[in-house]
Amino acid sequence: MRRDDPVRRWLLEPSQPAMQFLASRDLVRPRPSAATLRDLAERIPERGWAAEILSRQREGTWWETKSTCYWPRVRGTYWSLAVLADLGLTREDARIANAVEHMLRIHRAPDGGFSPFGPPKPSHFCSTGIMTRTLLELGYVDDPRTWGGVRWLLEHQLEDGGWDCRPPWKGTLDAWEAMAAFAAIPKGKRTAEVRDAVRRGAEFYLDRGLLNEGAPYPRWRQLHYPWHYWYDVLVGLDFLTALGYRTDPRLSGAFRLLRSKRAADGRWRLEGTNGNLRVEPLGKPSKMITFLALRVLLGGSHL
Repeated sequence: MRRDDPVRRWLLEPSQPAMQFLASRDLVRPRPSAATLRDLAERIPERGWAAEILSRQREGTWWETKSTCYWPRVRGTYWSLAVLADLGLTREDARIANAVEHMLRIHRAPDGGFSPFGPPKPSHFCSTGIMTRTLLELGYVDDPRTWGGVRWLLEHQLEDGGWDCRPPWKGTLDAWEAMAAFAAIPKGKRTAEVRDAVRRGAEFYLDRGLLNEGAPYPRWRQLHYPWHYWYDVLVGLDFLTALGYRTDPRLSGAFRLLRSKRAADGRWRLEGTNGNLRVEPLGKPSKMITFLALRVLLGGSHL
């Protein structure tokens, strides 16, 4: 991206510090210094999307309902943490650390994964995938509780290389959270078991071109944010490019679809959300979608 590119200037506007940080980290080359990125990261909770979400936090710990973090779905603590992790916040903020410990007390299951209902209910795929990825992004990379989630995801990979959350236990594109969690593990910390699961999972998604499973499903062709819980083509491109598969020819159709959605002004619009936790208006040019699209197209990375 050229310095005078209007889209670059739009993404780097200081009025939205989370996007200014993300775009500086993942799209600007040469990458700014560590000191500059730290300075930008410190501004994230001061205003904009992150500040709005944090303003709804109660007791500096939870959102919506204290007794559960998963419910109400897409609005509770689980989902707020997932978005704040995407926006660049980490456990260094006490409000994040408080919310994580609260979530772990309620939802960490004896089998190492995460239950949407809390013990003694067993772990569930999407809740484990979402929270494992979130913990990794929030800076809990070396926490054994995070790796309990990783192990659960490894143990529940199916023979066809995919995952599912309900019978008949046949891999589906919708069950994407494990691959996104693995993509959030720093490359040097991916164990042999993780690397093997990534290879098998990548083949599952690549063989389907990210979009080809059963009857055409329009939602998979829409661009969403927040995207936690729902799958779409940009979700798949994001984790596969982060895992090193950007040049695989089987992604050509997915990349073609993504490029076709770019407006004449170089930006992408927000076509859907996962529910009521919105950061941008539907149907309008979206900084988050534009950032994510450019990251996969340009080969940028947060790793």
